[in-house]
Amino acid sequence: MFAAFLPVLSVYLAVAGLGLFLAHRFVTPISRGAAVFLLFAPLALTGKAVFTGGVYAPLDIAYEAEPLASIARDAGIGNPQTPLLGDVVSQEIPWRKAVRHAVKTGHLPLWNRFILAGEPLLAMQQPAILHPFTWAGMVLPLAHAWTLEMTLGVFLALLSGYLFFRDFPLSVAAAAVGAIGWAFCDYLVFWAGYPLAPGAAPFPLLLLGLRRIARDRNARSVGITTAGLVLVAAAGHSETLLHAVAAAGIWFLYCLATESRGARTRAILLSAAAGALTLGLTAVVLLPHTEALPHTNEFFTRSTWYAHSKKSRPLREAIRRFPQIVIPYASGVSGQGDTERERGEWGVANAYSGTLLLALAAVGLCGGDRRRWIFLLFACLGFSLWAAVPVVTDAVSALPLFDIAINERLVFLGCFGVAALAALGAEELARDRKRIAFAVSLAVTLAIVWAGYEGVAARLAGLGMPAAFRRSLFLAQIVPLAAALLFWVFRMARRSLPPVAAVAILAAILLAERAVEGSRLYPVIPNRSFYPHLSVLDPIPRGQPWRMAAVGFTFTPNVSAMYEVEDVRGYEAMTYRPLVDTYPLWCTVQPISFNRVDDPTRPFLSFLNVRYVLTPPGWPPPPGWKSLASSAGGQLVENPGVLPRAFAPRQVRLESDSSRQIALLGGISDFATLGVVTRIPGFVSGTTVPNGAASVAITAYDAGRMVLDVNAKSVALIGTSITSWPGWMASVDGSAADLFEFNRAFLAFVVPTGRHTVVLRYLPRSFLAGAAISGLTILLLAGWAVRRSRAARRAGGLPLPRRDAEVESPATVV
Repeated sequence: MFAAFLPVLSVYLAVAGLGLFLAHRFVTPISRGAAVFLLFAPLALTGKAVFTGGVYAPLDIAYEAEPLASIARDAGIGNPQTPLLGDVVSQEIPWRKAVRHAVKTGHLPLWNRFILAGEPLLAMQQPAILHPFTWAGMVLPLAHAWTLEMTLGVFLALLSGYLFFRDFPLSVAAAAVGAIGWAFCDYLVFWAGYPLAPGAAPFPLLLLGLRRIARDRNARSVGITTAGLVLVAAAGHSETLLHAVAAAGIWFLYCLATESRGARTRAILLSAAAGALTLGLTAVVLLPHTEALPHTNEFFTRSTWYAHSKKSRPLREAIRRFPQIVIPYASGVSGQGDTERERGEWGVANAYSGTLLLALAAVGLCGGDRRRWIFLLFACLGFSLWAAVPVVTDAVSALPLFDIAINERLVFLGCFGVAALAALGAEELARDRKRIAFAVSLAVTLAIVWAGYEGVAARLAGLGMPAAFRRSLFLAQIVPLAAALLFWVFRMARRSLPPVAAVAILAAILLAERAVEGSRLYPVIPNRSFYPHLSVLDPIPRGQPWRMAAVGFTFTPNVSAMYEVEDVRGYEAMTYRPLVDTYPLWCTVQPISFNRVDDPTRPFLSFLNVRYVLTPPGWPPPPGWKSLASSAGGQLVENPGVLPRAFAPRQVRLESDSSRQIALLGGISDFATLGVVTRIPGFVSGTTVPNGAASVAITAYDAGRMVLDVNAKSVALIGTSITSWPGWMASVDGSAADLFEFNRAFLAFVVPTGRHTVVLRYLPRSFLAGAAISGLTILLLAGWAVRRSRAARRAGGLPLPRRDAEVESPATVV
């Protein structure tokens, strides 16, 4: 047991300890007691996984499909706990595997060869290649690294919230209440395995930096703001970056309102400097992302259809969603009966943050702190966009970039607003004010929760939610409220407990409530069940240019990355649009899922280099196909007609119109005989010409690079089944060669007569430019830091972080 948890816990304590040191040294002094709280509170959510050596991930979803389904019982896996979390195992964990594989084999993590016909990795952003937590996990096996990332994500949100509220200044206990409310809100807990949560987690740190810029207007404030922005950007979700920056802009304007005109000008210039530094530091990923995005099917759909669609709901329908702020299970709970969706709404309510937090927020709203109004604005704006309230939603969705964004995800702003109001309410109690108001708030909240449960219980029973589970949801809400109410009434009667200590006890009750409620989302899976060895895949050679596919729902994508095999199917957030055009030729597109292969004998699959096919148990192989391996979970068969990754077709058809290209490709039964290209200099579209004879041998192959030995008897076009994302380059005998579009979505090039060495490499110029900009920015910052350090030593040492100029009351200092 000791050996199981020691690696994860050791790395977590080291990384979190470093974060605490940096925060204490450069942001706000942190007491030892607060440091202990910040260090160990995240384990209230992920501690079971950490201390058992388990995996904090919904791997039970992966075991729904063969070949894992047949070994689920032996692996200790039951029914999926939260089916809505499927993207974690279908995208996020496989992306981490692709990054680690590239790094550990000595390659830049630019290209992912494991899914579809290859795709960009860094440019996708969501693999979070720049994020420090990704790199911290490199010292651990992936199963442990994933649990580490989940724990560090909670820590980052908790620390960011604490630093923000402590800077007001609020007491340690009140700041802890706000930090718990933020770090353990349903939005961050649900999206923990996605880039949305790590993208939103440092939002309070960004607000803190902007407040310091408006107030202090110094280099330290710029550094804090830049750190917050870089952490948001490095999480890998450009939509969350847009939302966080926009919301932070509102906060910055609020902070500037009380400053003089001259101070505002300097603050605005410093905020622009922080933005420029962020762009410079993250250019290495932002530039490739910007280059790749216009070529995706998702961008095409969002810009041509979604941008012009109505995003608000009728007011009555929008209002019906607001009760989920208090009763999060009002529309069902994923995995519990037939409650996946009701009225087209997802069953997980991202607007909920805990009943005790709501009672504290009510006190904060009734207090005298004028800052409560900006937090109320945040709450109203975030929840209105989440519920798609008309007018508000329509106005925001009309803004540039917001027209293609899913603005319901700004609900994190509502959660933060509630947490901030709760922190203000806790401070009122810490100053021994609003005692009766809090007791009334607890009683009213308890009554509302009780009535709300009674109102939805019958409906949830009709949807098939088990009675025991319904009661557990109700008790998780009502018990903390009742405990807090009894404690508070006792405390008002005896008056023997100091106010700050009383608030600390409330914070502990809140943490327990959120830990119990949050534990229902992500299961803890035994480490041995983290993608165990599958003997049926053993005949597939690793590291060689051959692809595979699976029939139906077998071997759900993108599990292929976990076994280092290349699956032509994929489930991607950014899909190459020309490749999507070819889907009717070889697969069945799912509305929200991967591209399913039903008939592995389709000719285009042979062109796609699919040599191996995993079939369901009992599925008869096509005539002439060889069975290579079998297990209880399926059978691996070999395609005798597969084409190599690069070859010379016997004829070439020139066709410039994309729709005619697809129609032409649909009629080809053997792609060795005919290939379709968009253009070749000197030839006319619509003509078919003989291709030069050439033999092609692949002499070297790795992620993003393939070396070919080509022997051409005459000038020949060499086609490949590598998707033609921008960023690919070709050289023939060391000289740059032009690349052409082949079979709608793939690469081709021309070689002259004779024997040649051809190198295909994925190395986008946008990455090179971005790396140069980021490197130069780091050098400039390093030079500035050295000069400032020398100047500070000459002046007698670096200044300590300055606290707010407000006079702290005895209740504020702990």
